[in-house]
Amino acid sequence: MAICTLTDVGKTYPLGDTMVHALQGVSLSIDEGEFLAFSGPSGSGKTTLLNLVGCLDTPTTGSIQLDGRELAKMSRAELGAFRAKNIGFVFQSFNLIPVLSAVENVEVALRLGGAEPDQARCEQALVDVGLGDQMMKRPSQMSGGQQQRVAIARALVKSPRIVIADEPTANLDSKNGEQVLDLMRRLNEDHGATFLFSTHDPIVMDRVRRTVHLRDGRVISQA
Repeated sequence: MAICTLTDVGKTYPLGDTMVHALQGVSLSIDEGEFLAFSGPSGSGKTTLLNLVGCLDTPTTGSIQLDGRELAKMSRAELGAFRAKNIGFVFQSFNLIPVLSAVENVEVALRLGGAEPDQARCEQALVDVGLGDQMMKRPSQMSGGQQQRVAIARALVKSPRIVIADEPTANLDSKNGEQVLDLMRRLNEDHGATFLFSTHDPIVMDRVRRTVHLRDGRVISQA
């Protein structure tokens, strides 16, 4: 069953006196529970596509149906509320708050999503990613791989329908990258959330179930 359907989606940005066509006529169906990567060279449109599906931006043309809702018909406030409740984000730079402990960083996601603070739930999220003994450490006391695990726990603690992972292994060495990808694959299977990646990394492409290749804002192949 499709959780997201894009129909003839285009996205255009002004750049000085010219218009940049970041996406052009993208049509795509994404099933619930997929573990999927968008791949392509810089400027191919993969991050733009993730931003649209993640309700961080809206298309210039075409339509996006997400969990049965037409994004173009939602106000900015409605998009923000939908994003906070249904979408988790994992970034290449981790984006953890330096002065907070691991468990406090995870708790932030619940607060932003409008849920009541639940320390037991946040602690369990860290146990699920193998950090049960690191809960009180701050980001500066953790390795890059551990910080990315905190970011994954933060994304999953609110039980999102979709997890958006933009180049999640870019700042990790190959061993930690493999461990993080294996962890996300296991969490995908255990929790049923849809995982969408943008990546150049062959480690990611080796582990996803489907790769959609983009070039110049268009889908050129998928397998």
